Amino acid sequence: MIIKAEGNKPTEAGTKTLLQHLVTTITDKFLPNYGLLMLWASLANAIPMTFWAIAFILANPSVYQTAMEQINTVLKNQDTERTSVMAADLQQLSYVKWCILETIRLRAPGAITRRVVRPLKIQNYIIPPGDLLMMSPFWAHRNPQYFPDPEEFKPERWEKADLVKNVFLEGFVAFGGGRNQCPGRWYALMEIHMFVSLILYKYEFTLLDPLPNPSSLHLVGTQQPDGPCRVQYRHR
Repeated sequence: MIIKAEGNKPTEAGTKTLLQHLVTTITDKFLPNYGLLMLWASLANAIPMTFWAIAFILANPSVYQTAMEQINTVLKNQDTERTSVMAADLQQLSYVKWCILETIRLRAPGAITRRVVRPLKIQNYIIPPGDLLMMSPFWAHRNPQYFPDPEEFKPERWEKADLVKNVFLEGFVAFGGGRNQCPGRWYALMEIHMFVSLILYKYEFTLLDPLPNPSSLHLVGTQQPDGPCRVQYRHR
């Protein structure tokens, strides 16, 4: 994978793939590790979260209708056989992005852990170096102070977020918080946004099973479905 990226030339427009940027900025010693990390990071959570986003949309008919109205408006001149979604298109597909962020809110990891590297004071407590701290996005995202009706799938709540400036809603910690958030969060959101928009545009779905519950066995990473989720589909 690394060798192939090194041999590929940039396009006529001068653009490079993410992997091509990687091979020109990381030293040879660390390239295999970073290449594998990028492959894992782009798939491990994005794919199951894409499933949940589509499942939530299909399980809520009014949401499905609103999302399709926006998708059909933005991509109406596209051929369903050869459809391309550009960054400018994604900017117009705001409701679909709200659906994705609401999905991430409800299916975020159960826990994020970090090791303390220096003495940390929290109120009257001192956390010594070496201890582990744990934050639970699952429970943080169910705090009614920040998310009224927290168990309800409400994409409209994200209308209040300033997503143009990449600002999430207060209390949203799926990617961490502060200055040390997940460095790949914008890539992951774009990846999911593009795939969900494309597959909903190309295929018409009917949900055959109720929306499955998340598995209680998955504490780290995107929660897995605790049961089947069958659909009937046809090409548009």
